[in-house]
Amino acid sequence: MKGLMARDMIAMGKNRVFLVVMLALCLFYTFSDMYVTGVMLMPMMFSTVCGNMVRNDLSAPIRRTLFTLPFSRREYAGEKYLVSIVPACVLAVMLQMASAVVHRQSITQSGMIAACAVLLTVLTVSVELPVTIIFRDRVQIARVCILAVALVAIAVSLDMGTDGLFAIITSAPAWALYGIGALLGAVALAVSVMVSLRALRTAQL
Repeated sequence: MKGLMARDMIAMGKNRVFLVVMLALCLFYTFSDMYVTGVMLMPMMFSTVCGNMVRNDLSAPIRRTLFTLPFSRREYAGEKYLVSIVPACVLAVMLQMASAVVHRQSITQSGMIAACAVLLTVLTVSVELPVTIIFRDRVQIARVCILAVALVAIAVSLDMGTDGLFAIITSAPAWALYGIGALLGAVALAVSVMVSLRALRTAQL
């Protein structure tokens, strides 16, 4: 995509401290009893790096030069989503494969954990990128507000007894869960891309 991919890979590689901490946490979670937490959390953390790169791109000094290059808003947004989602999902699958070997998990359990990690990564990116584009300098405040609302919604859903979200998930067949997850991820990603393109157009980028 006209050098955008290589540029972001180089920028990501320069975050050496972050990458070293990520590697250490991945190793810790893989060999500890909290391996499920690691598989869910690490890809989500990794995907937020691209959100920070988008924020830097939209700063005035970089924006004046970056958006004069020969690429469209659609290409820019597509590359950001690609870089945010694909490496993080690959990381989730690799972590789960390592955890499955270490902790002797069944194939069914491993597949479900990996699918949940991929879904959470897609949802994280679907929220992260449009929020970063829209709020820019106020993105940290927006993240906190969104996270607070999400945590309250999850807590209320899980605390509804026999009618709660957890009870519904555990009672549903696997094919239904995979189908609902795929549909939810696809819808969230499609809406997110449309919002991001609209925000870039509104910002005249």
